[in-house]
Amino acid sequence: MTRRIARALVGPMPVPLADALRRVLRPGEGARLPDRMRRAVLRRLYRGGIPRGVSSFRLVDNAGVEFVAVDSQVLEQLYWCGEQGWEPELLPWWRAFCRRSRSVLELGTNIGYFAVQGGRAAPGVRYVAVEPHPLSAEICRTHLALNSVTSVEVLQAAAVADPAVSSVALLVPADQAATPTVAFLSSETELPVDMAMNVTAVIDVPAIDVRTLLDGVDLIKMDVEGQEHVLLGAMRQHLRQRRPTLFVEVLPGTVQLRALLAELCRTEGYRCYALSRWGAVELDGERLATARLMDEFGCQDVLLCAGELPPLTR
Repeated sequence: MTRRIARALVGPMPVPLADALRRVLRPGEGARLPDRMRRAVLRRLYRGGIPRGVSSFRLVDNAGVEFVAVDSQVLEQLYWCGEQGWEPELLPWWRAFCRRSRSVLELGTNIGYFAVQGGRAAPGVRYVAVEPHPLSAEICRTHLALNSVTSVEVLQAAAVADPAVSSVALLVPADQAATPTVAFLSSETELPVDMAMNVTAVIDVPAIDVRTLLDGVDLIKMDVEGQEHVLLGAMRQHLRQRRPTLFVEVLPGTVQLRALLAELCRTEGYRCYALSRWGAVELDGERLATARLMDEFGCQDVLLCAGELPPLTR
């Protein structure tokens, strides 16, 4: 089913029918279809987006969380699949570490899914969410308000390593939604070539020196489309002194980032873990350099923490 055909079928779908499908296709012990069939149907449905009659929705597997229906790859998968629809391997670890932290920094929050989840899990913890794309930042604020999360501060800006830079060009490829999951800076990016092709929009956005955001921070999440190694390099003194826990997206071909993460493990007392549905798997430097994270573990983020990984409490 092509995306155009899928949208033609899903767009006019009556909301009661869509809700019934979401319940039938919900994963878990009560699932009514074999898992492989269920996943195949869901893939076709979320390619079709969210029915036009939906203005907001609650997750099918966590009705306490609500989101608005806008053009977003993240929201399409959350609508049809619930918490299993977007990085489910990472989510329980993120909530658990938010509860253990005093100050959280999320770089690249997009529409605020993890900000909502982290803010709800640890409502008393200081949390700063940074997002350069103006519409995505606006939708993030909407989601925080919708879920009564008041502890998260949203900064609409691009985190950069150069304190002299006040604005930067944000590049958006043609195949992205209105709230893009791929929007990147051209300078020193390690974004894979196939993700950076066919740029059709360039947006001038405010820039903020990442070092000004680090005071007291003991938990950092980074999803900044190929800029991870640049920002981690700028944070090096903070990492050495405070050793905050790190969640870092590691895309294919990110040679500089993988080398830097391995160096942090060698010199700064970190241990690196891949995240999967079956738990966390420790990676040494050699393994990190070559691991196909999505293919092997189902998740492109790694977790770095000082010392042994604590037990996961969901």
